Parts: sequence; structure tokens; C-alpha cells
Amino acid sequence: MTEKVSPRVIWSIVATAILGFVGILTETSMNVTFPDLIKQFGVPMGTVQWLTTAYLLVVALMMTTSAFLKAIMSPRKIFMWGMALFVIGDVISIVAPGFWLLLAGRLVMAIGTGIALPLVFNVILMSVPPMQIGKYMGFGGLILSLAPALGPVYGGLVTYAWGWRAIFIIVLPIVLIGMILGLRNLSDEKPNQTASFDFMQFIVLGISLTTALLALGQLEAGKLTVSIVVLAVIAILAMIVFIRIALRSSKTLLNLSVFKSKGMVFALLIYAMSQAINLAVNFAIPQYAQLTLGASTMVAGFVLMPGSLLGSASSPVYGAFYDRAGATKPLTIGSIAFFIVMIVFAVMAPSITTIGLTVMYALFTLGRNLAFTTAMTAGVAEVPREVSGDVNAIFNTIQQFAGAVGTAIAAVLIKTDGSSAKLIAQETATGMGHMFWVGAVIAGLSLVWLAGFVKTKTGK
Repeated sequence: MTEKVSPRVIWSIVATAILGFVGILTETSMNVTFPDLIKQFGVPMGTVQWLTTAYLLVVALMMTTSAFLKAIMSPRKIFMWGMALFVIGDVISIVAPGFWLLLAGRLVMAIGTGIALPLVFNVILMSVPPMQIGKYMGFGGLILSLAPALGPVYGGLVTYAWGWRAIFIIVLPIVLIGMILGLRNLSDEKPNQTASFDFMQFIVLGISLTTALLALGQLEAGKLTVSIVVLAVIAILAMIVFIRIALRSSKTLLNLSVFKSKGMVFALLIYAMSQAINLAVNFAIPQYAQLTLGASTMVAGFVLMPGSLLGSASSPVYGAFYDRAGATKPLTIGSIAFFIVMIVFAVMAPSITTIGLTVMYALFTLGRNLAFTTAMTAGVAEVPREVSGDVNAIFNTIQQFAGAVGTAIAAVLIKTDGSSAKLIAQETATGMGHMFWVGAVIAGLSLVWLAGFVKTKTGK
């Protein structure tokens, strides 16, 4: 007989997912506002994209603290801190008179999102019976994946009707609903654990991730400069220092011992690749629709909606597929479909129409989501349950950082230096074609990681 999951646990999952939903919604809705923000604030695309890239970077860094916070605070307290910071950042974004204060508001929102978002899957992993984890991971994925489904449409409609500031105003009531559900249902029981936070690990990791993204961002100029090389070297050295400190430290940040599981590592690589490509595509398509095809912000948002809704609806189905068939079959089907669609997208990209974009994005999302959803569940299943929270933190951190990398790569490839609308349209179309070929190569690498994962299961 299947053990039942209590309504309180279900509502706890919903409450935590609401904050994750709103955090991702505001992130994906901003992509369609970039052309308007460029005109209003007089800053280039390479600067505006930091509204997404820096947001994802901060979310990634804050997610590294989830294992520590889980050890010293109750789920309810973690949730309320995340909610409070998100609301403060949201209000700053609403009233921001210039670009840099808007960016500051987005970063405060990112801190709140990064603190609270890992709770979605931590609640599932700690409260749901093992035989139902796939289903509930799919349920959590459904709520979270609705955000990128609705984000571009929401951003396009709201910006078209009331301006970009309304994006942040409208989400406040949704956050309030989540806050009430969290207060009523999340456990306030403090863990009986002691833990100390390793600030040195956190700072060094932050330096590594930040300099890596800065190096990518400077590639927009199209030249390999001394500053890019210096930033890349700093990023690599800082990561080496982080790993050395983490392996020797008794303090809590990320438990790197879980990387001894080869199956987990291969699943993580598939997860990271699919997320990087997904965010790159989500960044590129609205820019192409507006700058090359001449679509409005509203139409640019609608291009992504059918595929994103299909992806959202498929998450519970994919979760049930995992529970029934295990990890290998859905990972294989999803990764191969993902690779094929990227090749077709790359061939069609320079001259694709609005309808073509819509159809191809729908196919892209179906394949990508099957690989992406399965990879996290499979990775967690590769380690003992007592360290599942650490693996969850690592997957969530990599998800956000990979998204930031994907966005930065797309911004580098889709650079617009032209002075006329016609030249900008041509540059955007060419850049998107290049981006899809890069994405196809990355999707091909995912097939290599898939082969490694399958080998760990079969021993062959």
C-alpha cells in the first residue's frame, strides 16, 4: 500500500514553490524588456543582460548556503527570511530611477530567492516516501516550470500595457499568498544540529564564479584581451583554492564528498548543459523576434508560451515515467531528442519565421525537460538519503550558474553594434544562428555524459 503524503506537506511544497515561481517569473519576464530598457537607460545589451546574469549568479551563490541554513534554522524561518528579502528587492526595483539601482533591487531579490528556492526540493526529499519522490519532484518541477512558460508572456503583456515596473508590482499579491501558506504549513521545528559557516569558502567561490562570468561578458568585444585572460586565470585559481579549502574544512557549505559518485556527476553534467542551453535560447528568441522580425514585446513573449506550457504540463508525466522506468530510459530519450532539435534549430535559425520559432521551441522544450527533470532526480538517487540535501544544494547552485553562463554566452554571440535597424536585425539573426550551433555542440556533449551515466548503471 502506497504511503500517503499529508496535505500539510503538499501545501508546504506549494508555498515554497510560489517564491521560486515568482523569482523565476521576474527573471524570465525581464528578457523581453531588454530592448525597452536599452532605450530608456541608454546602456548596451552587454550591460542590460546583467539584470539576468547577475541575478542568476547571486541566486547560485546563495543556494550554496542551503545545507548550512537547513542545519541551523527551521524551514519556516528560512522561508520567511527569503520572502522578506525578495519583497525588499522588489520594492527597490519598482521605484528605481536608473539602471544601477534597478540592478541593485534585482540582486536583493536574488538573495531572497536563493535562500528559499532549495526548500522546494528539500521538503520533498525529507517528507515524501521514496516510492513517490519522482512524482512529487515532477509536481515541484511543474510549479517552477510554469514560471518560464508565463514569464515572457507576462513580461510582454505587462510592459506593453503598463510599462516594465508593473512586472514587479503585480507579483506582490502572489508573494503574500505564498507567505500565508508557508506560515501555516511549514515546520517551525529547529534542527538539532550544530554547524558553522565557512565564509572563506563562500567568498572564494563567489570570486571564482563572478570572474568567470565577467570573462565571458568581455568576450562581447570579439577579441581575446589581457583582461579576459586575467579574469579566467583568477576564476580557475579561485576554484582550485575553494576545492582545497572545502576538502579540508569541517565547516558547512557544500559537501564535495558526494562527487565521489560517478553517476551523480554525470547526471549533474547533463543537468548543467541542458540548463545553460535553455537560458541561452530563452534569452535569444525574444531578442530575435523583436529586433529581426519586428515583433512587439507582447508577440515576442507569446512565441515562447506554447512550448513552455507543454514543458510545464509534461513535468508530472516525466516524473511518473521515472518512477516506473528508472533513470536511463527517460535520460536517453530526452538527451537524444534535445540534440536533434538543436541541430534542426541551428540549420533553420538565420531565416526562421515567428511560427517556426514557436513550433521548434515547443519541440525543444519537450526534449530538454525530459533530460533536465530526470537528471536531478537521478542524481539525488545516486547518493544516500542523508546527504540528499547536499546534492540538492549542488544541483540548484549549478542550475542557476549554468543559466547565467548560458545567458552570457547568448549575449556575447548576439551582439548588436549596428547604427540602423536593418543592420541590427542582420546581426541578431547571424548571432542567433551561431548560438544554436554552439548549443548543438553542448547538447552533443550531453550525449557523452549520458554514455558515462549509463556505464555506471550497467558496469560496461
